[in-house]
Amino acid sequence: MKFRAEHTYEGVTFPEYEAIHFDEAFNVELAQSVKLVRTVLKFDKTPERIVRHVRVEPAREIPGPVAKILGGNKFSYVEELEYEVGKGKGRWRIVTSMMTDKIDAQGTLELVGVSGGCKRIVAGDIKVSIFGVGGIIEKFVVSDVEKSYDAAAAFTREYLKKRK
Repeated sequence: MKFRAEHTYEGVTFPEYEAIHFDEAFNVELAQSVKLVRTVLKFDKTPERIVRHVRVEPAREIPGPVAKILGGNKFSYVEELEYEVGKGKGRWRIVTSMMTDKIDAQGTLELVGVSGGCKRIVAGDIKVSIFGVGGIIEKFVVSDVEKSYDAAAAFTREYLKKRK
C-alpha cells in the first residue's frame, strides 16, 4: 500500500532544515514527542552522503487483532537510509523485527527548498504478504505511519519556532 507524507516548514532554508533533519539532538526530542524509542546503529557522514541505520521501537502496544497475527504486541524495526547531502534525495527501507520475509517497506525521502521554507516529502510502499490479512495490516501500518509523520511535522514546526 502506497503512502505519501508531505509537510512544509516555514522560515527555514533547505540547508538549515537538512542540518536539523539529521541532527541527533533534534531526532531524540522528535522521537520522544511521537512516542518512539530510537537507537542509532550506524551513522556515516561524508560531504556527499549520509548513511544512517536506526532501530525504532514504538513506545505503545500494537492493537490486539494485529498483535495476534504478528505474534506479539511489541514491534521494532531498523530504518536504513542513504541520503545525498545537498541534493535533498534519499532512499530508505525498513527491516522488521518479525516476519521479515513477509513485510517489505521502502521508499524515498525528499527535502525541497520552497518559497519561505523547506518541504519534506516521504513516500513509500508497504507490502505485507500474509494470506487473507496482509491488506488489513498494511492499512493499520500506513495509517500509523501517516499519523506519526503528521505528529512529527507538528513537533518540527514548534521546534523551529523556539529556535528563532
